[in-house]
Amino acid sequence: MALVRRTNVLGPHSSRVVAAASVTPAAEAPAVGRAHVPAQSAPFSPGASTQSASAGAAVQGAGAAVQGDEVGIAIAAAGPPEPTPGGEAAAVPPQPASVLSLVSAFLLVAAGGFGSWALWHYKINAQAIHLPDATTFFAVLFAFATAVERILEPFARFLPGKHARGELEAAVANLANKYHDATLDDLIQVAHAKSMVEKGRASRGLVSWGIATAVATVASSAGGLYLLHSIAGESWDGIPVWIDAIVTGIVVGSGTKPLHDVISKVQKNKEKSEDSP
Repeated sequence: MALVRRTNVLGPHSSRVVAAASVTPAAEAPAVGRAHVPAQSAPFSPGASTQSASAGAAVQGAGAAVQGDEVGIAIAAAGPPEPTPGGEAAAVPPQPASVLSLVSAFLLVAAGGFGSWALWHYKINAQAIHLPDATTFFAVLFAFATAVERILEPFARFLPGKHARGELEAAVANLANKYHDATLDDLIQVAHAKSMVEKGRASRGLVSWGIATAVATVASSAGGLYLLHSIAGESWDGIPVWIDAIVTGIVVGSGTKPLHDVISKVQKNKEKSEDSP
C-alpha cells in the first residue's frame, strides 16, 4: 500500500498558520486585531514581526498614532484551526509488476536455456569443473554472481521504471509549492506516483533477473560451471549438463539482486564520505 501523509512530504510544521499583516484603509472593518502603522516604521524583521496564530489570537494596538503620520492599519486575522499533525493522508493500492515485464523475464530465461542447449548440441560447451569442496564452489558462484551484476549495471538505466521516480519527485514538488493551498487530490497524486515507483521497482527486478539468468546460463555452459554435477561428483550423470547450466544460471541470477543492493549501499556510503567536508 502506497501511503502518503502531508507531514511526510511538507514536514512536521506544514499545518502551521501564520498571521498575515497588510496595510489597508482604515474603513475596512472586521479583523481579529489591528495596529496603527506610522509612516516611519521600523525595518521589517522576519523573526520579530511574524508569529504563529490560532483561533482567538489578536494583535492589539501598540498605542495612539501621531496625527498626520499614519499611512494605514495592519490587520491580523487568525486562520482556521490547525489540523492534527499527520491527519491528512492518502493511500493507493499497491500495483504488481507489469505483465510485459513478467513475460519478458521468462522469455529471457528461455533464450538462455536455448543458448545452453545449442552449445551442448554442437559440442561447444566446456567439460564440467569439479572443485574440491562445496565451500570453494559457492565462493566461485559468489564471484560469478558479482561479475554478472557488474556487467548488467551499465544497462540498469534502460530497464523499466526509470520515469516513475521523476514523476514522484514532480508530484512532491507540486504539493510543496502549493503548501496550504494543496488539496487532497494533490496528496492522492503523490500516493499514486509512489505506487508507480513500487511497480517500476518490481518490473525492473523481474527483467533484471531474466537478463542475469540468461547471461549466467550461457556463461555456465560455456565455462563448465555446473552446480548439480559439481555437488554430486564426477560419476553422476542424472541430467544433461545443459539443463544443469540452466539451474546454475537461475541460482546465479537470483543472487545478483541482493548482491546489487549490497554493492549499491557500499558505493553510496563511499560517495557520502568523499563528499563530506
